[in-house]
Amino acid sequence: MSKMAVKKKSSAATWGLAFVVFVVALAGVWWALKTKFDANKLPKSYEYVEQFEKEGIPAIEAVDLAGRPFDLATIDTPVVIVNFWASWCAPCVEEFPSMLKLVSALNGKLTIVAVSMDEDEKDLRAFAKLFKVPQPGFEVLWDKDKKVMNTYAVGKLPESYIVGRDRKLIRKVLGIEDWATPNAIDYFKSLAEEKPQ
Repeated sequence: MSKMAVKKKSSAATWGLAFVVFVVALAGVWWALKTKFDANKLPKSYEYVEQFEKEGIPAIEAVDLAGRPFDLATIDTPVVIVNFWASWCAPCVEEFPSMLKLVSALNGKLTIVAVSMDEDEKDLRAFAKLFKVPQPGFEVLWDKDKKVMNTYAVGKLPESYIVGRDRKLIRKVLGIEDWATPNAIDYFKSLAEEKPQ
């Protein structure tokens, strides 16, 4: 056998081995990702959603801007939106005015509980002053230690939980929303008018 034929055979064997190693590595990566991101397994936050729909949303252990402990049980409006936000979150800032318009349009039938994830109290207070909150129907809380955020399994800001009279979850909203469109206002009015079951 000539040296040229030996080199070709050796080169083909090297490429063949490299291809096998590549395929095995690719299969290993695929298996690791499949195990980590199982499409049939719901994310942990979905388990919370199901729990909140059946059992109601958890208590909120945070303080308002006056330093008083907040108690969700004292809110008597038929509809509540628990909104997680921060002053540094651009989409949160963008949706805030529409939330204020929604509270005004619902005229005492809806309360927004805005739970701030701000690290710095000065930022929170400056933001609240700018938007003139708290006000009737709009509570502002500071979740300084992120206990409420963890209880609700918040993953991204803004994130909102719409709850009815029974304080069971109706809908979870991820990301920014225009809360004051005519359709949104009609939707919340219909929720507020629903009779308890």
